[in-house]
Amino acid sequence: DGLQRGFDLTYPHFDAPARELWPHAETIFLVLDWVFGVVYVIEILVRIAGTKWAFFCDLSNLFDASLVLLWLCELTLSHYLYVDAALIRTLRLARVLRLLRLIRTIHGFDALYIMTTAMSGSLVVLFWSFVLLLVVQTTIALSLTQILAGFFKNADVPVAQRLEVFEYFGTASRSMFTMFELTLANWTIVGRSLSENVSEYFAIFNVGYKLVIGFAAVGIINAVFIQETFKVASSDDTVMMRQKERDRRLHTKKMKTLFEAADESGDGVIDMEEFRRIFDMPEIRTWLAAQDLQVTDPDVLFKLLDDGDKQLTAEELVRGVDRLKGNAKSVDLEAFIMEQRAFVSQVCAGLGLPTVSRISLVSQN
Repeated sequence: DGLQRGFDLTYPHFDAPARELWPHAETIFLVLDWVFGVVYVIEILVRIAGTKWAFFCDLSNLFDASLVLLWLCELTLSHYLYVDAALIRTLRLARVLRLLRLIRTIHGFDALYIMTTAMSGSLVVLFWSFVLLLVVQTTIALSLTQILAGFFKNADVPVAQRLEVFEYFGTASRSMFTMFELTLANWTIVGRSLSENVSEYFAIFNVGYKLVIGFAAVGIINAVFIQETFKVASSDDTVMMRQKERDRRLHTKKMKTLFEAADESGDGVIDMEEFRRIFDMPEIRTWLAAQDLQVTDPDVLFKLLDDGDKQLTAEELVRGVDRLKGNAKSVDLEAFIMEQRAFVSQVCAGLGLPTVSRISLVSQN
């Protein structure tokens, strides 16, 4: 259709009709239409057979079924009634949006998933931003339309100048569109038109409006929108899980690099001597400190990482460093307190003494 429109409008470089440029296009698109239509019908029937009545409880399923019904109506009723085939094809293209569901499961689309999630979660901010700009610009647009009414009626002003200003501020709708142009687009053209044709004092209005609304207000709206976008993206469960998974993979990669550098013998394990030698390098201590693991005594760190066989494997190094880096968390303290209580209970039971709880100790103090 686009090639034929260009030929009909005698647009430059569209010198031949569409049938000559692409002679078999209609046949190809007709075959593809039938292929995809049959595939969609089979898909709907299989989904209905698999999910039964639950199929009709999902709005996306109903949307897909309606598109299939529209295609069937196009085939059966197009010979008897007028059916806008272009509209039906456009609606069927909406099925492409269903591919967004795959973004949740494909890790390579993390950035795209974050963008779509942030945009969908920021619709409220976008709506109120639009309302704010609409109210401000409507008020100023209507005011300018009334102020310039005398200018349009002034017979002493050349018609060409009045027509140029009328192009921007002649009606309420034109004024509204011009205000959006002043705010978000090339504002100098409109500003020059008012200053040159009406009054130079409009230059003060143009600059003031651009600074207050086009710069300050729009900048604040952008900042709020970006803040809300980051908030939505950071609070999404899928985004948080993927970020945690990326951090885990990065940590594993770094620890394996450290393990390969420390394993001088190449036997797949690190003993105490190899561990000491690798930590004689100040760069290694600084590198681990940047990952929230301060190493003051390599021997103590080796014992904390080791499972008792006096050798470290790559898996032990990965798990151990991940456990030790960073500050102590509440769960770590609670686990320590629980182990301490169990130890006290065992000691008291071995000595034949009554178990002393933390509550009783506090009451005694």
